Amino acid sequence: MELRKTRAEEAKLCYQCIEDARAYHRSMGFEQWHPGYPTLQTIVEDIENGTGYSFVSESGEVIGYCCIIAGEEPAYRQIDGAWKTDRPYAVVHRMAFSQSARGTGLSGTAIGLIRKFCRTNRISAIRVDTQDENKVMQHILEREGFAYCGLVHFDGGPKLAYEWDG
Repeated sequence: MELRKTRAEEAKLCYQCIEDARAYHRSMGFEQWHPGYPTLQTIVEDIENGTGYSFVSESGEVIGYCCIIAGEEPAYRQIDGAWKTDRPYAVVHRMAFSQSARGTGLSGTAIGLIRKFCRTNRISAIRVDTQDENKVMQHILEREGFAYCGLVHFDGGPKLAYEWDG
């Protein structure tokens, strides 16, 4: 699998990954994202801003999506807790995989690719937020060495904040 910038013509494929993840979250009894967010337009804007990234299988199929922002996330300025570092960081938002990729163990590979991207860009910290109900994502983050740092208020409510400091 590789991580690369999403091409404009792949926006709908990436949005389908979001929709597949949304359905998975509902099946687990929660919503990671509020209704109406993210939209296809959100993905298009990520791509236009240069922050939309695709996870691509060896066969060339887009099987996942995320937004990586190298720089400050204004919503992360205030935290009920403390970040591990005050060094420059990247933020990962909207990480989602297609239904066909779910359950194949790609989350660790995906996090590894994001780490590699960050190292290449001389960024040594990664921050992520997730819902309290998203136990799967919390497990993945903790397994991959992210530390729970506290709560941030983002996108309409409190979110669990995690940071990896490499």
